Amino acid sequence: MKDSIAKGVSNLTLILYSSGSGTMGVNAIIFGTWVLFFYNQVLGLSAVLASLAIGISLIFDAISDPIVGAWSDRLKSRWGRRHPFVYLSILPLALGFYFLFSEPKSLDQDYLFWRLLILVLLIRISLTFYETPRAALGPELTKDYDRRNFVNAWAYAIAVFGSIILSFAMYKFFLVETESFKGDMAFMNPDSYKYLGIFSAILIIIFGLISSLSTHRFIPELHQPEFKTIFSLKKLLKEVLECFSNRSWLAMLIAGGFYGLNTGISSGLSTYTNKYFWQWTPDVLALFPLVTGIATIFGAIFAITLAKGREKRNVCITVFSIGILTSPIPFALRLLDPHTDLILFPDNGSDLIWWILIIYTAIEDMLRAMGFVLVISMIFDVVEDSQVKTGRRDEGIFMTGPGLIQKVLSGLGIFILGLVLQYIGFDLQTANQEIDKTPIDQLVLFQITVQPILLLAGTCCLFFYNISRDSHRGAVNELGYKD
Repeated sequence: MKDSIAKGVSNLTLILYSSGSGTMGVNAIIFGTWVLFFYNQVLGLSAVLASLAIGISLIFDAISDPIVGAWSDRLKSRWGRRHPFVYLSILPLALGFYFLFSEPKSLDQDYLFWRLLILVLLIRISLTFYETPRAALGPELTKDYDRRNFVNAWAYAIAVFGSIILSFAMYKFFLVETESFKGDMAFMNPDSYKYLGIFSAILIIIFGLISSLSTHRFIPELHQPEFKTIFSLKKLLKEVLECFSNRSWLAMLIAGGFYGLNTGISSGLSTYTNKYFWQWTPDVLALFPLVTGIATIFGAIFAITLAKGREKRNVCITVFSIGILTSPIPFALRLLDPHTDLILFPDNGSDLIWWILIIYTAIEDMLRAMGFVLVISMIFDVVEDSQVKTGRRDEGIFMTGPGLIQKVLSGLGIFILGLVLQYIGFDLQTANQEIDKTPIDQLVLFQITVQPILLLAGTCCLFFYNISRDSHRGAVNELGYKD
């Protein structure tokens, strides 16, 4: 029976499966917040070389992601299509994060560049073998239009939970002041980052095993290819081109590109703005990941209720549109404040600015969570829409596409940020230097100019997504699925 797997999967199983996204939360916070800052500001690697190493690794993603996705769609084994990849990737992924922040043998530029490049390649390839097949299980576990929102809401919430734990531990326990590193100079203490690497590795192993073991018993009921086929690059390219002919998937692919480029730039800037623009110390930031993380989890779960009975696309566009309008506000007010006679924003270091920014960040993260929960759920629905036309379940390819484009362009965003940092004077290590106010203002001006443009472009692409509640129900019924 085609519906046996769907009926046997409880909400608890879906939540445990979703816990695997905690690894993606760890990855996001590491690469979005700490890698560039650690190698550039703490170790002294040129910002261009650091961002170049991260960018080069994404070329391997462009090759490995679709291959692994298609491979896992077609693998026929006693452990199913997806689980073998996930089990084999957990340990190498954890080791990659551990060594990423371990003490280097040399601070030579060439050595640091090759060290970073090799470790990032290990992490990227391991992450591909982990997340691409694991995420492809989602559309199989439930085919219901609204229940897919439930899966993705919990996945997003647990990803955020992973990033909360890591961020809180970093700010509260690892980035402590010492005699050599006082105040905001605690960001420069290399010993803090060793603990970050160890804790990241532990979290990855925990999240990965919970997710994969929770669905292991369903392997006999999961979809299996009818025949064990030999991998063919020519056939893969033909099938990928067929996927590109799906208008809804293509819309999500392009939207993911714009969102990814924005993510690479804005997340890479966060530690720079925290230290130099808002002039926070790590202890002041300790509550930020907790408060904003709770808001994010609320937003992810609230998306289930908000989208109930409504079209996912329309809700998603509305949420992202609000974010476009609100995202630049505090940065713009701070930049304008010295140039007017009015007090537009409280002074740095005041209690009021702390409350304003923690509430602002919580709202922004909540809106982002609501939007991206629905985006992933919309990609789930492409699977059956395509299966009606091609006769194949290509979850691996479909789940890979927008994420791959987002990762590649996120890496491009980090590389662009590296060039901007070099241009405005952040390239040299500044651990023991007082930074002029002008470069950080230029950096923030760049952010609030580019960010809304990229978000608007991505949101406009969503208008071309044409799978509705009714059309999805029709595809599921035509294929004989029930949920």
